[in-house]
Amino acid sequence: MSAAQSDEGLPTTGDIDTATWIALVVPTGPGSTGEAVRGVQSFDPAAQIGVDPLAVDGSYGPDTVAAVREFQRRWGLTIDGLAGQETWSFFSTRRAGSHVWGMAKVGHTQDVNWRVRAVQHLLVHHGAALTVDGSYGPLTGEAMRQWQLTQRAQYISTTCGQLDWPALVETARLGDSGHHVRALQSLLPGLAEDGSFGPLTDAAVRDFQQMFAPPADGIVGPVTWHALTVPKGE
Repeated sequence: MSAAQSDEGLPTTGDIDTATWIALVVPTGPGSTGEAVRGVQSFDPAAQIGVDPLAVDGSYGPDTVAAVREFQRRWGLTIDGLAGQETWSFFSTRRAGSHVWGMAKVGHTQDVNWRVRAVQHLLVHHGAALTVDGSYGPLTGEAMRQWQLTQRAQYISTTCGQLDWPALVETARLGDSGHHVRALQSLLPGLAEDGSFGPLTDAAVRDFQQMFAPPADGIVGPVTWHALTVPKGE
C-alpha cells in the first residue's frame, strides 16, 4: 500500500485513508468487466437482509447496475448506476468504523432522498429564507452554498455533504422548539413537523436511539443525528 501511495504522490502511511481510497479507484459501469467490477460487486451495494448477495462475476450487467443505483439512492448520491469516484468513496461505508454522512443535492426530492426536508429545515434554522417543500431545487442549493460561505473558504457547492452536517445539525431535547426540531421530526416516522419537542417526539427519539444510537437518553446530539442520516439496511 505504501508503494501505491508513493506512486500517486500521497503520504506513504500504509493505511487506506480517504485520499488513498479515491486515488486507487477504477471507474466502472455497464459493460465493464474485470477485477474493478469484482471490487464493486464484492461490496454488495444493495445488501438487504433475506436477499441473496450480488454475484461477484466480474461482469457489470443489469443486476450490478440495479444494485449500484439502489446504493446511490440510499446514500443520496447521483443515481446513475455508475461506480465513479463519488460512489466508490461511499463504498467505504461498508468498512467497520466508517463515519460517513448521507448526502442531499440539487435534483433530489423527499420521496427519493428522505434527508431533503431535514436539510431545508436546518437551513431555515440557520437563517435561510427558504420554503420547506421537500424539493431540493436551485433555491435550496443556493441557500446551502450561501450557508457554506459562512463556514469555510473552500469546498463550496450546492450539495449537503460530509463537511456540512456536523455544523448544520443542532442538539435537540425535550422542551426545545424551532426548525431544528422540525428537521428531526422529518427524519422520524409518524411525527408531525410542528417544531415542538414534546412527549411524542421524545418517545420516538428514545425508540430510535434504543435500536440505532444508544444510549436512549432522548438527547439528539451528533451521534443520533448521524444515525438518522444513514441507511439502516433496508
